Amino acid sequence: MNLVDQNPIREFGVNRRYLSFLLCVGTLMALPAIAETTTSDAGIEVVRKPVSEIPAQYRSGTTKPKKPFAVRYTCPESGRLYVVFDNAEQTATIEMGQTTRYLKQGMSASGARYVNSDESYIFWVKGKNVTINGKEVCEAD
Repeated sequence: MNLVDQNPIREFGVNRRYLSFLLCVGTLMALPAIAETTTSDAGIEVVRKPVSEIPAQYRSGTTKPKKPFAVRYTCPESGRLYVVFDNAEQTATIEMGQTTRYLKQGMSASGARYVNSDESYIFWVKGKNVTINGKEVCEAD
């Protein structure tokens, strides 16, 4: 019988490298979670914490809250539009001069389509451009 056959690690079918890896991982997991604070050359303090201590909303795997955002458009006929999109409420509020329109999101195959209650006013967003009532094309500033 040679030395390899007498090795108890081989007897259980475990590779030595794999066993070393498991021992390292086990040792690291047994260490207490400690926050590490360092200061960069620019004087910025950097705090490193274990993932378990990071609030859920800042972890990469969680969905981010949907916040309203504003976009300004320039149109050839209507002039400047200021639009506030609220994805959580599925609405768009359009301000053009003295007029304010409140639109709900409608059905769309591509882009985002916002309409008033009787769909007589259609505001269709696709990329950086919007189309108003299928006629006027405006571009985001």
